[in-house]
Parts: sequence; structure tokens; C-alpha cells
Amino acid sequence: MDIFDVLTAISKRKKAFMCSGINEHDALIKAQVDVSKEYHISLSDIKWLAGREFRNSDHRHSSSFSV
Repeated sequence: MDIFDVLTAISKRKKAFMCSGINEHDALIKAQVDVSKEYHISLSDIKWLAGREFRNSDHRHSSSFSV
């Protein structure tokens, strides 16, 4: 499973929770917790991935960037 699979799983679950009436913020938190448990990824790593903003400066330092 790569980063994009994890983010896709979070996004799909967030949408499902929102369709059931949960607000966007709470849906995101629940989705992150579910994906963390299902794929055995630490919640802090999930939150870091979901909150990561990619900027042009990140590309210059890609050799020091590891996930």
C-alpha cells in the first residue's frame, strides 16, 4: 500500500461518514482512525499524511523527505 492508497481510503471513508450526517471535521477524524486501525499505520503518521502540504520547496529537498 502506498501513500496514494492511504489517502484514497481516508477520502472515501470521509465521504461515507459525511453522507451519514457527520460534519466534515469529525468525518475526517473518524476516517483517519479507521484507516489507521485497518492498515496498521500509526495515527500520527496518518494525520501527517492527511495534513501534508506539498510546496515547490519540498521538491528541492526530496532526497531528505522520506515516508
